[in-house]
Amino acid sequence: MKLRLYVISVLALALLFVPRLWAQDTQADLVLKAREAALAASDLDAILRLFADDAIVVTSSGRFLIGKEQLRGWVQDQVDRRQREEAGSRYIQGNKLSWAGKVYREDWHKLGLSPLDFTQDAIIEGDKIKFFNTTFTPESAARLQAARQKK
Repeated sequence: MKLRLYVISVLALALLFVPRLWAQDTQADLVLKAREAALAASDLDAILRLFADDAIVVTSSGRFLIGKEQLRGWVQDQVDRRQREEAGSRYIQGNKLSWAGKVYREDWHKLGLSPLDFTQDAIIEGDKIKFFNTTFTPESAARLQAARQKK
């Protein structure tokens, strides 16, 4: 009986002190879900409001964008191309979230590529995206590069 009580106590303490591994319905996860919904709705201003004024974005093509002025063109391009993202389960460590997902775009669909698989990372501070990074999987990057070379 004592051993059972000890095991239950250890497990309860571990749950209290181990950081959350999955981000379901945390504030940070809700911010990212709001971004995905605004992107699906093609709402440029709603997307930009979710980013900090000094946010840093690393695009799938490797460009570094800093601040909302630089982000505006990137987001406008996503809206113009009717981009939509489906995120998988998010892993959380502190204020950093990581996940895999799929991205759909009208221009890629015309090339027979949509969706492409990606991994993304974000750092959320309060209710703002401070850092955002997108990387295509090697397979998706190769498919995109091959399609672009055919053009």
